[in-house]
Parts: sequence; structure tokens; C-alpha cells
Amino acid sequence: MSDQDHSDRRAFRAGRVRLAFLTSVGSKALGLIVQFLAVPLAVRSLGAERFGIYTMLVSALVWIDLGRLGIGPGLTRELALAWNRGQREQERKLFSNAMFFLLAVAGMITGLLVMGFHFGAAHIDVIFGASAMAFRSEILAGMLIVGAFLVAQVIFSAGEAARSAYQDDFINNLMNTLANLASLALIFGVAICWPTVPAFALAVFGSIALAKGINLLLLLIRSRPYLLPRWRDVDRQALRPLLGSSLAFWVVQIATLMMHNLSLVQLGQMIGAAELTPFAVVFRLLQLLSTGVLMISMPLWPAITDAAVRGDKEWIVSSYRRLLMGAMGFCVVTAVAIGLLGPLVIPFWAGAGVHPGTPLCIALGIYFIVWMWNHCHSTILFGLGRLWAVAWVMAAEGMLVLILSTMLVPRLGALGTAIALCVAGGITSAWILPWLVRHSLKMPLHVHEVDPRIVLGPIEEPIA
Repeated sequence: MSDQDHSDRRAFRAGRVRLAFLTSVGSKALGLIVQFLAVPLAVRSLGAERFGIYTMLVSALVWIDLGRLGIGPGLTRELALAWNRGQREQERKLFSNAMFFLLAVAGMITGLLVMGFHFGAAHIDVIFGASAMAFRSEILAGMLIVGAFLVAQVIFSAGEAARSAYQDDFINNLMNTLANLASLALIFGVAICWPTVPAFALAVFGSIALAKGINLLLLLIRSRPYLLPRWRDVDRQALRPLLGSSLAFWVVQIATLMMHNLSLVQLGQMIGAAELTPFAVVFRLLQLLSTGVLMISMPLWPAITDAAVRGDKEWIVSSYRRLLMGAMGFCVVTAVAIGLLGPLVIPFWAGAGVHPGTPLCIALGIYFIVWMWNHCHSTILFGLGRLWAVAWVMAAEGMLVLILSTMLVPRLGALGTAIALCVAGGITSAWILPWLVRHSLKMPLHVHEVDPRIVLGPIEEPIA
């Protein structure tokens, strides 16, 4: 590829990452406002115990997302490769395979949810604790609502994945902005008129599912109608590379859910839903603040895939350094603020009954640094195609979190889970992932033939 081609493509990548960042700032800022208002509203209107039950319910059912088998990020990677090579026929086949696969998965998940609902209805006290029986009807309604919208998101996620592959994350961000606006209005209405577990579930998950559904329709009707799924485009040859990439991301999803969801369910079962609330509130705050890093990292890894396909290692190294410097600076400031001010500020924000304590805030602040450090290195490795390496490292971290939590929580309570997160991340991913990045960047990139129209052509491909 000529120097001019490299220059033009760098300008395209930089422009798309910049556009994604700018739209993400607006989307994430609104999302933060929604969540900063939603958490204290939920705690105050539901009460500590019902809020803890809501956290456990969502943490348990979010495992439905595993049913995608990592098809979302897997589709992003394979579509990005096909698009850069100018293989439009392969794009059609990949998207059709993904959509029909997700439809089949959604059907199977629905069947499992029906069976799980009957089991949950008979064993509420086993899953959520004996005190949860007083909220049995709310829990069952919440299970139905959260489950239904998560199944819908399984199908609709293909739209967002395709947008990312074409470096159109700015459109995903605009749709998320609409979802946040709808959620904000619904949350206020629910807090005033119907403060229950199922109502909050409807306000949050309904808005997200609606935005994702609209995004998928716009992709197929306006942006890239040639992707419209057709049964005749389904074939095993296209499905094989898609599943190969997707299964690696699936393992990463499992590991993340073990660390950030199952650990909360485990903690709630061991110390009670009411005692879980301070941990859940601080952790939710850190998840919100992580968007400061995610708004850059999410559009960056498809761009790194683009650069790797074209052999542009210099751009990858430069992007890696900038990401790491910016993210770590933000995370250190955030961790110090949480450790020093969290015990004083959080009760005013979430309610007088929520007292996380200084040790818990410090431990979770440290984990925030470890978490985002590992995330930044995972982003680079995803773009370089080292999917399975990341998957196995994170799987080890996730299992270690649960093992250490089991040992520490009986002695330290919620602080035990926070320490387990720090230790597990620090002795596995925090040093293995950086080593993998350095090793990968020393190796020659696998440069592919690319379509000149994609190098020098317009930002949006002409519609066939």
C-alpha cells in the first residue's frame, strides 16, 4: 500500500474514532445523568432490600446475553475484515448467518426462560433469600420483563455489531442517546407513580431494547440494505469463521459476567440483599465512570483491525500509547476521588441508608484501575486478532474472583468481594495481557489484500 493510501486511511480511521468519541460524549453524558438520577431514585423509592433484590435479579438474568455466543463482537471483527477486503458477498453471508443464528438462539432461550420461570416461582427463597418471599409477585413480574427484553436485545445486537464493523459507532451512540432520553422520562414517572421492581425493569430495559431495534431497522432499510438477511445466503463456510471469532468473545463475556454479575449474586446470597446495596451502589458508580474509557476503546478496536489488515503498525502503537496514558490518568484520579470522598458523598447521592465505608471505597477504587488497565490491553489484542489469548486469561481471572470471594466474604463481608476482584485481576490479566500486547507488536502483521475503494473511497459505501 502506498504512503498516500496509508495517509488517507489513517485520516478515515482517525475521523471515525473522533466522531464516535464526540457523539459518545453526548450519549454517555446523558447516560450518566440518567444513572446518577436513577440509582438514588431507585434506592429511595424501592428501599434498600428491594433495590438489592432488583440488583440480584438483573445480575442473574443478564446471563441471557451469553446466548449470543459472542456473535456480536465476532460479527464486528469478521464484517470488518470482509469490508476492508471488498468482499460484499461475504458481508451478506456473514450477516445472514448471524441473524438466523441469533433468531434460533432467541427461540431456545425463550424455552429455557419458561422452564426457569417455573423453577424460580417455586424457589424464590433459595435464589434471593428468605426475606424475598415478601416481594414474590414483584420478582416474578420482573423476571418476565427483564427476560423478554434481554431476549429481544440478543436479536437486535446484530445491528450494533455491524455498525461497529463499518466504523459507524457514532450512529450507535445517537441511538443510545434516544434510549437514555426515553429511560430518563420513564424512570421519573415510575419513581413517582409505580415504584416497584418490575416498573424499574420496564423503564430501563424497555428503552434499551427499543433503541437497538430501531437501529437494526435503519441499518437494513437505509444504510446497507444489501445486508437484509436471506435464507439462501446461509452457509456453513461463512458460519465457520464467524463462530470461530464469536466463541472467543463468548468466553470473555462469561468471564466478565463471573466477575461483575455472578460475584454480586454470590455476595447477596452470603450477606443478604440489604447488605449488598452499598457494594452494588459503589460498583454501579464505577461502571458509569468507566464510560470515560469505553467511549474511546469501543470504536478503537475495529479501527485497529482495519490498521492490522493494512499493515499499519505505527498507527496501532501510537493509538495504544495514547489510550493507555489517557485511560490511566482518568482512572487514578477517579480512584483517589472514590477512596477519599466516596464515604461522604455516596450517602447524600444514594440515600442516608447507604454507607459503603472507606475500606470498601478504597478497594473498589483500586479495582477500577486494574479493571480499566486490563480492558485497554484487551482492546488492543482484540484488534490484533489475539481473541483466544484474551479469552483464556480472563476466564482464569473470573474463576479466581469467585473462589477468592467464597473464602473472603465470610470474614470480611462485601469488602471480601472487592479484595477478590483486585487480587484476581492483579495476579492474572494485569501482567499477562500487557506481555501479550508487547509480544504481538513485535511480530509481523498479517497484511491482506484490500479493496482500493475502501481505502480511498467515500466514508459510506454506495448502496447497491
